Amino acid sequence: MAVILTVERKTAKARIFLALVYAVLSLGGLTMVWPFLVMLAASLTGPYDYYRFSPVVRAFWDRSDRFMRYVAACYPRFPAEVFPDAPAHWGSWIVVARDRAGGRRFAERHLAGLDDPASAVRWTRMAADYAAFNRAYDLRNSACAFDPRDVAGFVREHFEAKLRAEDPQGFAKLAPAARRRAALARLNAEWPVRYPSFFGIRMIAQQRAPLHHAGWDYPSDDPKMELYQELKRLYRVRAYGTDDGGGSAPTAYFSRTVPYESRPLWLAWLRRSDAQARLGLPPGGGFTADDYTRLAGRACAGFEQLPFPLPDDAPAPLRAEWDRFIRTAYPRRLLRVRVTPELDEAYRRYVAGVCRTPAAYTRLTGQALPDAARGFAGLRLPPYENSTLWRNFIPQVPLAQLEILSAEQAWQAFLRARYGTVQAVNAAYGWQLAALDEARFPTREALAVTFVRRGWRDFFIGALANYRTVGEYLFLRGQAFGNTVLLVLLSVLATLTVNPLAAYALSRFGLRSAEKILLFLLATMAFPAAVTAIPGFLLIRDLGLLNTFAALVLPTLASGMSIFILKGFFDGLPRELYEAAAIDGAKEWQIFLRITLPMTTPILAVNALNAFVHAYNSWEWALLVCQRQSHWTLAVWMYQMSQQLADQPWAVMAGFVLVSIPTAVVFIACQKIILRGIVLPSMK
Repeated sequence: MAVILTVERKTAKARIFLALVYAVLSLGGLTMVWPFLVMLAASLTGPYDYYRFSPVVRAFWDRSDRFMRYVAACYPRFPAEVFPDAPAHWGSWIVVARDRAGGRRFAERHLAGLDDPASAVRWTRMAADYAAFNRAYDLRNSACAFDPRDVAGFVREHFEAKLRAEDPQGFAKLAPAARRRAALARLNAEWPVRYPSFFGIRMIAQQRAPLHHAGWDYPSDDPKMELYQELKRLYRVRAYGTDDGGGSAPTAYFSRTVPYESRPLWLAWLRRSDAQARLGLPPGGGFTADDYTRLAGRACAGFEQLPFPLPDDAPAPLRAEWDRFIRTAYPRRLLRVRVTPELDEAYRRYVAGVCRTPAAYTRLTGQALPDAARGFAGLRLPPYENSTLWRNFIPQVPLAQLEILSAEQAWQAFLRARYGTVQAVNAAYGWQLAALDEARFPTREALAVTFVRRGWRDFFIGALANYRTVGEYLFLRGQAFGNTVLLVLLSVLATLTVNPLAAYALSRFGLRSAEKILLFLLATMAFPAAVTAIPGFLLIRDLGLLNTFAALVLPTLASGMSIFILKGFFDGLPRELYEAAAIDGAKEWQIFLRITLPMTTPILAVNALNAFVHAYNSWEWALLVCQRQSHWTLAVWMYQMSQQLADQPWAVMAGFVLVSIPTAVVFIACQKIILRGIVLPSMK
């Protein structure tokens, strides 16, 4: 019976009541749709805009937001050294993303130069020069802000290429899954650390290598570090097409692999309290460009134009600090010694004092003396050597005998070769440099020009990268997809077989203990799954069913709730149907299949859907009874991915979206059957 009669629907009270009902229902629907929209939007985000938890991705229509997202894709943290005009409180991308007004002003300011035709020509020239320089610069003095989602695929392809090169025919015969397993086995054989999968590989330590440290150099026996160099090369080739300084025109002007700058190291030294005390600056006053101007007697518009290396005509106090900085704090991998006989002799005395014996020298350096018969007498000082002895000797070398290598000097040499004079550089770039040692890298301009030319392309590639990662993780791991399909089919088939038979027997044959059986079935629902997990595991173990599909299917064969609901539905069916069928000579199995089941289709559909959802989403029990990864389902792999890729929650969200699609499709396709299962029992 309707709550409001038809004649009452036109009254004001009825209309207000119906409006409130619809409003509450709409609000309830919104609370269901909103979380999914947030999850869907988050699956298209990255480190910049993920933590907004918004149901929409603003970058689709907001160019400023898209630019900030592009910059965030190129740097793990906000690059204050590249954008010195940014707000001081901008550090992590979470803080930057929350400052929407500041981000809009920042993006508009750094894209405004491309709106003016004359400025756009200069910026494009600067970006092209930067690309031409960077594509041929030394990789080992470059830093790379790689995308963590690219690491697993890159390493896998690298080792698959090794196997293909060694045995092309044998490799071609292998299935894709076998190729991945063989590549992983090859990796574990070459690397000292064993990995269960390529997704467990991180290159964070290599990315954070202390390039600034005076005593650090690339380890000579680290294959992972060498592979990291190849990853840096890959990013550079992706952006510029080639890395030999020639060939095809670059497809972009900015690369994630950028030269490592030494100017910030010199600035950090000048900001040290002991250095400022020696320079006569007041303690605690900081260090500004004006302070440098007073000390150097040469104008310095900003620290971006801080001369590097220090000019030869700099005042004595600054020259003294430069001497200390180079010989004690500057990375010694970027120094070369101009060897003299006096330095050779000093080096021999130093090594003899440290090592004492030739055997000790061999143990320390891993190489024998050039002339073992003469001992240390035959030792020469190399211009460069990746050894602790060589690096520790550098502070004893006079500054005049040291050659300094840096990205800034290489860039200045590039500009000098291309334009000749500082005046020509100023005319081409619109700068006002007093000398080439003030030239900065046009990183901002390269970013802006690349964004304008490839912004949409890179945006969509970045947005879909999460789904690419999920696809590789979930669908290329063993037999996850096939296992899930098989488990769902077996679970639904068992539910449609065991539960109706048990409920039919309890309803049709009037067993004396039917009530007790129903009470027992309902009692099983009083215990949470965590309580029954241990005895269930012990039972499966004793039956010898661990790591089998039977362990996944057997515990779900019968459901107390399903049997209870089906029995109640069977009890409500007219008895005359069974009597008429019996009179016509129908056997019991014919009555069950041709009369009872067709009339209970809605309830069976609901039970089948419940079985589908439980089998598809259950991962705790599957992970407990199936330790072999070959038996894991998508739900188990999704749980593993949420743990292993916890530092990439945007990729995890993409996984949640993908694995929720089958459930949504099944519910949408079967919604009419579900409604019939809900409505019919209430109308009987």
